[in-house]
Amino acid sequence: MSKIITVWGNPGNGKSVFCAALARELTQSKEKALIISADASTPMYPVWLPGKQVESRYSIGHIFSAMEVTKPLIASKMQVYEPWPFIGLLGYAAGENPLAHPEPSAEATEWLLGEAAKLVDYVIVDAGSQIAGYFAPTAMECADILVRILTPDPRGVSFLKAQEPLLQDGRFHLRDNLTFAGLARPFHAMDEMERVVGTLDGILPYSKEVERCVAEGKIFDAGEYAHNQYMAAIGRVLKEVEDGRTQ
Repeated sequence: MSKIITVWGNPGNGKSVFCAALARELTQSKEKALIISADASTPMYPVWLPGKQVESRYSIGHIFSAMEVTKPLIASKMQVYEPWPFIGLLGYAAGENPLAHPEPSAEATEWLLGEAAKLVDYVIVDAGSQIAGYFAPTAMECADILVRILTPDPRGVSFLKAQEPLLQDGRFHLRDNLTFAGLARPFHAMDEMERVVGTLDGILPYSKEVERCVAEGKIFDAGEYAHNQYMAAIGRVLKEVEDGRTQ
C-alpha cells in the first residue's frame, strides 16, 4: 500500500532538502517516490532540475486546472530525476507565480494525492507553510505520516502558535506529527523549544556542506553530507513507514 508523507512547517526551515533526502532513502531498494510541491511562489522545478528547462505545460498548475485529476494526467506532467530515476517530481515551472493558475482546491488536492498514490510507492508532499489555503491542510488530512519541521528560534515558535488554531480539528492529526528542529545550530535553545512544542522527535542540524550542495544545484545529493543526527531523523520517518506496513 502506498504511503503519503506530508512535510510542513515555517518558511525557510529546510523542508525541501528534507524531502529530497527522504526520497533518496525511501528509494534505495528501487521503490518509487514522487515529490509534490504546490508552492507557486517558489517554483521547484528549477531547484530540483537546475540543468533542465521544464516547460510550463508540465506544471502542476495544469493538473489543478483540469476538470478531472487522473493517473494518466499526473503521469504526463511528472518529471523524472534522471540521475536516480526512481524519484518523480511534480511542481511549478520557472517563471510561474500564484496568479498563473487557479488556487488548488481541497477536492483537486485530494484527487491528486489519491491518484498519485496509485502510481508510486511513496508520495512525499512538500506542503510548505501556507496553512490558510486548501493544499497544505488537505495534504495533512490525507497523510499517513505527518512531519512538522520548525526552526528552533522565535520564528519557528511564532509560526506554530499562529497556525495551531487553524489545525485543531482532529482530521489534521496535529498530535501525531513527527516534530523535527530544522536548521538547528549549537546556540539554539533546544530545551526551550521542547518546552513550547513538546518532545522533539529529531534534530536536523545546519550544515555548510549541505547548503553548498543545494546552492550548486545538487539538492538530491545533500543527504550524503548531512550530520548523523539529520540522518537519524530520516530514519525516524523510515521507522514510521515500516511500522505502518506491519500493522
